[in-house]
Amino acid sequence: MKICGDCFLDEELRSEVNANADADGVCEACGSSGKLMDFCEFQSFFEALLSLFSISSKSDKTIANIIQDEWHLFKEMAVATKLLSEAMAKFNPGYSINDKVDYTIDIQERVAVWDRLKTSVKENSRFFTNMDEFAKYNYLTAGKSLYAGQQLYRSRVTPVGQKKIKCEKMGCPPKELAIAGRANPVGIPYLYLSDSAKTTYFEVRAVYLDKLSVGTFRIERDLTLIDFVYDVNLFLSYNDGGVPLKEIVIKKKVIDAISADLSRPLRRYDSEIEYVPTQLICEYCKDIPGADGSTADGITFESSLHKGGRNYVLFDEAAAKCIRVESHEITRIDIDRK
Repeated sequence: MKICGDCFLDEELRSEVNANADADGVCEACGSSGKLMDFCEFQSFFEALLSLFSISSKSDKTIANIIQDEWHLFKEMAVATKLLSEAMAKFNPGYSINDKVDYTIDIQERVAVWDRLKTSVKENSRFFTNMDEFAKYNYLTAGKSLYAGQQLYRSRVTPVGQKKIKCEKMGCPPKELAIAGRANPVGIPYLYLSDSAKTTYFEVRAVYLDKLSVGTFRIERDLTLIDFVYDVNLFLSYNDGGVPLKEIVIKKKVIDAISADLSRPLRRYDSEIEYVPTQLICEYCKDIPGADGSTADGITFESSLHKGGRNYVLFDEAAAKCIRVESHEITRIDIDRK
């Protein structure tokens, strides 16, 4: 089957087609006109990917559903169905394009390590939870994520009667006043920052007509962080050949599960016990060494409240300095209804 780059949403697959096209014409998969190559060039990649799934009575998704929803490889579902069917015609993965499937049982078991750890620390052993199963596969690594001079932001609701909070009051609360947070245990303050002032408006749960003090913080030294945003390209990783595709998928799903819990805001009726697993993982991160041997200075993860925003948690408040504070009033609020 002759295909074109427009069949794919994935940039690496698009680039591969455009670089290796050997004909011009109409694509047999999506109907676009342009440079074409034979889909069989991708056969080994799709065989490796398809082998990660099996029929599941508990799933309500087909292979095309899962690959599109989680990995966004194809331009649209119709193209996904056509090309995955083509790959299956040359390789029988043990299920059809219409069967309901899920990741193989061994992958599900490995990915569930985070759920098992959460249950253990919340219900069984809070202070001496066994981390061996989680630590075994080195899911988390530390790398340089922030550099001296970079600027991040933090907002606080301005107390009534004040114009704005002073710089020296914009950081962490004193230890005796530090309440439990998504990342920090009670009595151990961490510095929560965001990549933009707008992201902080969401994170502080600002409401209409709230007056905020918005602090700009300068990073004082290069910082090594654990990044819970694991952007990985399956096709590129497969071609690199350094790590099996199965391990890439497992690592991505484990990190995404932790990231979702880190970024999930606590609701009014939730118990603070919901914080405990993410507090545990942050304590664990403190001992993860970077390439230079120094341990992690903090973590970073996506904001669930502001799409595209990033949050940062620094273990040492002195790693960033508030250099100015500006006043901002919330004059508009949008409420999305689901």
